[in-house]
Amino acid sequence: MRFELNIDYPLEKMERSRQRLAAWQKFRYVDRVPVQYCVVPRYFAPLFNLRYLDFFKDVETQFYWELQFAKYRFENIPEDVCTGPVIGVGPYFDNVVPPSGHGGEVGWSDDETPRALPVIHTVEEMERFEIPQPDTGLRGKVLEWWGKMKDLATQTKVTFNGQEGRVNVGLSVGGLSPHMIAVDLVGEDFYWWILEYPEQCHRFLHKITQGEIASEEHARRLVGEPLTGDSFALAEDSAQIMSAQQFKEFCVPYSRALFDRFGRQDRGVHMCGNSTHLHQVLKDDLKMNMFPYFGYLVPPKVAAANLGGISRMTGNLNPMLLKDGGYAQVKQAARECIEAIGPCGGFMLADGANVCPGTPLQSFQAIMAAAEEYGMGGGRLPANLPP
Repeated sequence: MRFELNIDYPLEKMERSRQRLAAWQKFRYVDRVPVQYCVVPRYFAPLFNLRYLDFFKDVETQFYWELQFAKYRFENIPEDVCTGPVIGVGPYFDNVVPPSGHGGEVGWSDDETPRALPVIHTVEEMERFEIPQPDTGLRGKVLEWWGKMKDLATQTKVTFNGQEGRVNVGLSVGGLSPHMIAVDLVGEDFYWWILEYPEQCHRFLHKITQGEIASEEHARRLVGEPLTGDSFALAEDSAQIMSAQQFKEFCVPYSRALFDRFGRQDRGVHMCGNSTHLHQVLKDDLKMNMFPYFGYLVPPKVAAANLGGISRMTGNLNPMLLKDGGYAQVKQAARECIEAIGPCGGFMLADGANVCPGTPLQSFQAIMAAAEEYGMGGGRLPANLPP
């Protein structure tokens, strides 16, 4: 075997987490709210003295580090992410794959995440934009690395406390909304272009949407999945600074086209920042029923009032508080989230969003302590939480 690792994680603990997540899907709880973080490779790289740029060196390097990161995560971060003797890996390039797939350029640096660089500088250039092939840019590399990682997985032995496990290689080629990709390709000018040149922007967004549909269908053919689907999620981070009316006009039709095709039952929208003014549109126009890792600037009580009982919510602790706050502060913030959103059902305690590099383990421990101390059982909160 080329890779071997044993993970200290009991099967009983996996099963309990699996039950919690299954109950969460039904807006219920087993014994407490589940806990799960948006903790990604940039968090782990400093822990292993890895220059982040080196994580993208080649497919075997990335595969190796994803195994190491998973082992560290399972053994050190208390959460409900491990629900079976499986390590999930896959080609990973942060959020730049979709814009790269539409012809965008990528800026690389030693210790920061890769960034999409605008390549369209005039409305005329935007009008000349053509729908790309599904293997354009980094999407081609993702598809290539996916095949190679599947081969590496057959050369990997994983055990959990001595019991045999396996490596599952996933394939993701999208995840950003058409509007978010448009902003990546154009830059901040797109926000005023939609006011001055709305028809041209609509044509641009339509082309991006068609490219995203083609790319997703291509990936599904490779994996052997149906071309339509029941669950789909998109990030709409670039939209939270828009008015509700602008969002309805320039975001909803294009994201809805993707949801109608790939998210016939479950529709998730991730949105950083303060999205409070868009909740009604998310609920009524996009039919959102999952709100994953929503921004910490949304007060938990507001999220509960606007979306409680309709959307399964995951969030939304301040990542900076997790990094720099003390144990008691983090625990209190976690308790406030539980008290506000927990009674609605379908609540998962998490960051909102992205755990910062340098966040200490004590913050994760404080969050789990709050979940266990103030958590729920039998599908509801206790009548009175302790003061």
